Amino acid sequence: EQRMETRRTNYHRLRREQIQELEAVFREIPYPDEKLRKSLSERLGMSAQQVKFWFQNHRSNSKGKTQRRETTTLKLENQMLKSDRQAIMSAMENSTYLKCRGAVVKTQDTSERQRLFKENMKLKEELRLAATHLKEGLQQNGMWPRLTRN
Repeated sequence: EQRMETRRTNYHRLRREQIQELEAVFREIPYPDEKLRKSLSERLGMSAQQVKFWFQNHRSNSKGKTQRRETTTLKLENQMLKSDRQAIMSAMENSTYLKCRGAVVKTQDTSERQRLFKENMKLKEELRLAATHLKEGLQQNGMWPRLTRN
């Protein structure tokens, strides 16, 4: 408990210039060696340990942001595929007209039905892959339970 209080009293925020320089180096070299960390610490008026921890924390935060961004992209892609698939299925069931990716097609035509069937199969596979990627992204972010094997 006393150690935590000591830590908090020694804690201070980095100045904007320090953060800007650290981020500039991070974009080029996310894993700086000891020599570069020492050089940065001297130039920025920080301890080598502060620089080391800043890079560790920044890598961790960047990874989380990237995973959240990828998960969002996968969710949007997943919704689009489901919507496309539903439109194709509905058109095939009703033998009506379907606006598919900008072109109007009549689903009663046999060759068009075959083309739509193939496209539907492709969408199903894309949907399966998107769902798999989404699940993996959610698992990596701790938002999907992992199955453990005994």
